[in-house]
Amino acid sequence: MRPPPETLTASSVLLRRANPADAHCLYAAASNMEVMRFMDWPMPTDPRDTEQHLRKSSADWDAGTEYQWVILARDSAECIGTISCRPKGRSADFGYFLDRKYWGRGLATDAASAVVAWLDAQPEIVRVWASTDVENVRSRRLLERLGLQLEGMLRMATVRPNIGGLPRDTAVYARTRRAATGA
Repeated sequence: MRPPPETLTASSVLLRRANPADAHCLYAAASNMEVMRFMDWPMPTDPRDTEQHLRKSSADWDAGTEYQWVILARDSAECIGTISCRPKGRSADFGYFLDRKYWGRGLATDAASAVVAWLDAQPEIVRVWASTDVENVRSRRLLERLGLQLEGMLRMATVRPNIGGLPRDTAVYARTRRAATGA
């Protein structure tokens, strides 16, 4: 599979390949407990951790294992979050987060729609999926708006370090298409 474009445009957002210089804005968004509550990685405690993550993200992009973009509001060019996808074989999963002050405006849906549309255009990809904590109603609704269907619940499957306690139930959503057959 060829790499995605470094920028993707949607109606209300622009996605740009993430780089270490984005650490400050992503750290600011990821420092909010509401934003990070359902994530399966701990809330960052230092902007340098976010910068280190973005350095690894750049290497992952070049290796073709994960593609991460920052989400920019088209009206202001302000960095408002991040989204990434991880192709593996004939499927790809994706995940995202958005700065709390931008919730409820359709921006995450717009960003995810752009990534899913790109994945749908890749003939190798026949399954696009995402997972979320069963209690993350906002993300579950977003995945349904994208046309993903609930495949099932994985009981006690994911540690959510920002919530603590035992592993939590995870909802898995996907949409599939039949591979095109050439004639």
